[in-house]
Amino acid sequence: MVFNFGISDIVAILALIVSALSLKKSSEATKVSNNISKGQAEIEIRNMITSAKRYYQEKSLALISDPNNAGLQQLVASALEEVMNTYDEACAKYLDGKVDKERFKETYKDEVFNLITDAGVKSKYEGPQSKYKATVTVYEEWKN
Repeated sequence: MVFNFGISDIVAILALIVSALSLKKSSEATKVSNNISKGQAEIEIRNMITSAKRYYQEKSLALISDPNNAGLQQLVASALEEVMNTYDEACAKYLDGKVDKERFKETYKDEVFNLITDAGVKSKYEGPQSKYKATVTVYEEWKN
């Protein structure tokens, strides 16, 4: 069998090879980019949680020294809600696949379980009226 290739055939074959190589490189670059994005999201989550918990602890300590201060009581309640909102946002990122799921579970499983089962806030996570749906969903997934 004799192949009779013209210049245009050779150019077409070379273009196909270049396209295939470009697609492979693009796919690899996308993977790297996704990993970087996940890493950035994980750092952002850790910073948000740390900041929210620190603020809550500061206000809680201030309230201990002045337990009748209504303003501090409101600040503590607000700070606690910020902690719960932060965990809910983190869990939403987990559910959306914006973080490495195994690493997220390893890092936050105990924290999420402790938060949801804490007697002081447990009622906020119960029932369909809970506004912390992502946290509850993650808790249920990990519990089973």
